[in-house]
Amino acid sequence: MIASRIHALACVLAALSLTGCDTPDAVSKFCTSAMATLTAAQPVFADMKQSCLREVNSRTEFGTFKPPLEDDPNCAEVGQQADGSEAAAKVLSGYFGAINSIASFGTAKAGTDAQSLLTKTAAAVGENSASQKALGSIAQFLVSASTAGYQARQLEKDLPKVGANIANVTAGLVKIVQDDYIGRLLKSEEQKLAFRYEGYAHGKSPEIVLMLDTRWQSDEQAIESKRAAARSLVTSLNALSKGFADLAAKSRTLKGKEVPGLLAPYTTQMQTLIPQVQKAF
Repeated sequence: MIASRIHALACVLAALSLTGCDTPDAVSKFCTSAMATLTAAQPVFADMKQSCLREVNSRTEFGTFKPPLEDDPNCAEVGQQADGSEAAAKVLSGYFGAINSIASFGTAKAGTDAQSLLTKTAAAVGENSASQKALGSIAQFLVSASTAGYQARQLEKDLPKVGANIANVTAGLVKIVQDDYIGRLLKSEEQKLAFRYEGYAHGKSPEIVLMLDTRWQSDEQAIESKRAAARSLVTSLNALSKGFADLAAKSRTLKGKEVPGLLAPYTTQMQTLIPQVQKAF
């Protein structure tokens, strides 16, 4: 029978059923918000290569009437990093999907493509990094969880080990967004864009300068929107990581009725930020 002090993740770790407990709904909402955050992250990562290409195309002078490049050797490595980042987000999303399934139904239902995604993630986080090792552990769990007959009771050994890797993976994704996308790609794109307009405007009539300034303002706003969205994604990823860490750390002392109060701030924060990420992409 279920004890009155059953708690969300601890219920799973201790191989107890969540039926009749108030915690499954709170856990499900948190996991659903985590998955939505990771889904919203994928267009951000995809824009990494596009930002690189926009910067390359900004070197073309106005009036050449050449179509923009759709690929460039200098952006190929960025594209691989972007693909790896998207794959890492999908692996992590699969983990929260499995936890959601356990909280809701008592069994784990997960996809089986985690290992194939893992072949791409090293290009994003580094082959021997802590994030890559964590992704490998999560992928192995997802493969095990997708096998027939995998029940909540079998997670007693798996989840504590895999759950500890959430912080490593989210930290790796946050670093990519902050350092590579915001700090390098968007910054370079913004600088080259300004140089392009400024260079072409030199010596032109006031009317042409005004027209160019209007176009620059529009392009600059688009970059700023992407930057703001990426910052919202960073905050949402940190909420995801912190919420899961708090639940894991306090699960042994929490009563079931206290779990919704613990997770609600993180869930609300992610739900608020997700539209802020999506609107720029």
